[in-house]
Amino acid sequence: MNIPALDVRNVSHAYGTNQALQNVSLTVPQSRFTALLGLNGAGKTTLFSLITRLYDTQQGSIEVLGHPVARKPSEALRRLGVVFQARTLDLDLSVIDNLLYHAALHGIGAREARTRALAALRDIDVPALRRR
Repeated sequence: MNIPALDVRNVSHAYGTNQALQNVSLTVPQSRFTALLGLNGAGKTTLFSLITRLYDTQQGSIEVLGHPVARKPSEALRRLGVVFQARTLDLDLSVIDNLLYHAALHGIGAREARTRALAALRDIDVPALRRR
């Protein structure tokens, strides 16, 4: 049996009382090109934020090549490639959170990512800006 590249099962997510996703399921086979299309506000960004661990999954499960994103994020994320429309920082996140998020997208574990991010900020002499 071939393990799916991406397996999203019954995922729901809400921002307070605003239900962004409700019981979303999606299976992407290995070696397939897949596009996710939808109207503005349909939940595409929320789904990708859950897949990439920007947000924790509130309900349901997400696996990348059989690795659960919630329980084994490093294993899952190191097997995942995401291409965004534009390479930008998330202005709602702090400097350190942006660095940690992008490190996670590259499969770097949380402890190592924090160590490397803080070292990079020290190298450019702006460690005090990490929370901005």
